[in-house]
Amino acid sequence: MDIKQCYESFGGDYEDAYMRLLTDERIEKFLKKFVEIDDVGKLEAALSEKDYGEAFMRAHDLKGTSSNLGFTELYKSSSVLCEELRGGEPKCDVTAMFEKVRADCTAIYTAVGQLG
Repeated sequence: MDIKQCYESFGGDYEDAYMRLLTDERIEKFLKKFVEIDDVGKLEAALSEKDYGEAFMRAHDLKGTSSNLGFTELYKSSSVLCEELRGGEPKCDVTAMFEKVRADCTAIYTAVGQLG
């Protein structure tokens, strides 16, 4: 799978990422770094500990990273979760929101694992 096919597999915006990073090599570098950092795992830990300040920061990081790397679906899901966590304890159960973020991350992780 090449970079463009990788983006297609998870519904990302390859052209947007390419406009920012200018080469497939840079895109691949940042894709692999994204997987390595595992912000979704840190987000899950913060939510389970009810550390909503940390959870907000992790959701916000995912939102920013996904915007910059053209992760369209993750950007949408992390934006929703981020806004619910803004200001501390959420007003509703965020489990479904988090599960959507996790599913979007998993799709990216899977696709990146198939690069080659």
